[in-house]
Amino acid sequence: MAQAPLPRVLIIEDEYALAAALATVVRRLGAEPLVAASGQSGLEKLAKHEVAAVLLDIGLPDMSGLKVLEQWMQEAEQGKRGQLPVVMVITAHGSLEHALKARQLGAREYFLKPLDLVEVRAALRTCLQECSHATTPDEALGAAAACQGSGSGSASPQTQPAARMMIGASAPMQRVFAAIAQAAGSKAPVLLSGPHGSGKSLAAQLIHRHGSQGPWVEFRADEHAPQDQAAALEAAAQQAHGGSLLIEELAALPLPLQAMLAKWPEELPWRMMATSSLSLSPALEAGLLREDLFYRLAVLQVELPPLRERQGDLEALAHYWLGLAAPGRELSIAPEAMQALKAHLWPGQVRELVAAMQHAAALCSGAQVLPRHLPKVIAEAGAPLDDDNNALAINASTGQRKPTRQSPQQAQFEQALLQWLDLRLTGEPNDLPTYEDLLAEVERPMLIALLKHFEDKPTRLAAALKMNRATLRRRLRELLGP
Repeated sequence: MAQAPLPRVLIIEDEYALAAALATVVRRLGAEPLVAASGQSGLEKLAKHEVAAVLLDIGLPDMSGLKVLEQWMQEAEQGKRGQLPVVMVITAHGSLEHALKARQLGAREYFLKPLDLVEVRAALRTCLQECSHATTPDEALGAAAACQGSGSGSASPQTQPAARMMIGASAPMQRVFAAIAQAAGSKAPVLLSGPHGSGKSLAAQLIHRHGSQGPWVEFRADEHAPQDQAAALEAAAQQAHGGSLLIEELAALPLPLQAMLAKWPEELPWRMMATSSLSLSPALEAGLLREDLFYRLAVLQVELPPLRERQGDLEALAHYWLGLAAPGRELSIAPEAMQALKAHLWPGQVRELVAAMQHAAALCSGAQVLPRHLPKVIAEAGAPLDDDNNALAINASTGQRKPTRQSPQQAQFEQALLQWLDLRLTGEPNDLPTYEDLLAEVERPMLIALLKHFEDKPTRLAAALKMNRATLRRRLRELLGP
């Protein structure tokens, strides 16, 4: 009996090292890798070979990976090509638009660089196992198509929440965008967590807008008298028929209402989503949140980061909300004002930033927002200390600049460093680490974070931070291994 041919996986990736690593993963799964370094080459190989899956980079030299998907689907609709196999998208610069577009075009997975090859291997293994049950090439392609995302349907404007944008290019937000896109391609329940004002409801609205055709209904228990909450929840569920029902602040929901939700049948004529600003693990342990309800809703989870962890997004967010607060005006933000915004810790998250930009737009009569136009608590975050705190900008006797006010982030860093040093320097004198040991312990995580920021490219890191490339490579070998 002739041996069945190995399933093929097409890798459309222009970075040679990454393509080689992915090819190794494919071989270890018992499949045959095909590699294409451009979009056009990938389309040609798709036309010539039957493949079980495609690993597709968005940033290709000749065209976007999304354009490859669009072109294939257009030709498939015209009968020029067969069904699209399972597609797994790879990107170094994830955006919500890219993530949603990939899902709409049928992509099953959405991976962010630097890749976690363990995750990629697990996704590929599942795909290959699903396709291995098919007995003919047509059945294999059918199995691949069946396990793709369901895509999104367009809903009528009357059934959709008001369109709003979610802005961000930082690594935490790229992960959020990927999770939103995955959720939009499914009908499973979604639990969205994050601090107050971080954008949980907006993320839920985006999932609904790109994945549902029915009405959008939000329910907050604290908007109703206690004796009316159960009836209000039932009414909200009826209004959400065929659409989505968002339960706000799940962990703060009264236990009788939680019991109602837990008793609802598994198959509902609406999609259920919930938000929580409270940490769910303590709520479960304290009995404030029913465990059965948590696991029912946490099928898919989206975690929104606090604004202080999104420093890379702050400038774009500030300009966006300033533009909305001052329509028709061309306002800019002075460097000193932006410094104050970046120094603030934002306990109120994006909601606080929106209010700050509205405040600035109301006070600023010129063309540029200055620190004095910001709320006082924010303006003070970036201001130098006064004479009483020994921080004049210039020392009159020496002519030298005196220290300026520390940012809250710098103060937190120094406090954590002091606590770590206190721990490491506790012990017998002969057992204490050397200065070089301490320096290496600090430098190692810093280098890991810097490499991640510069997409694992030491040359870019060295150029951006004005480091000697040979010295950087030596330190990477010494601290991180070959």
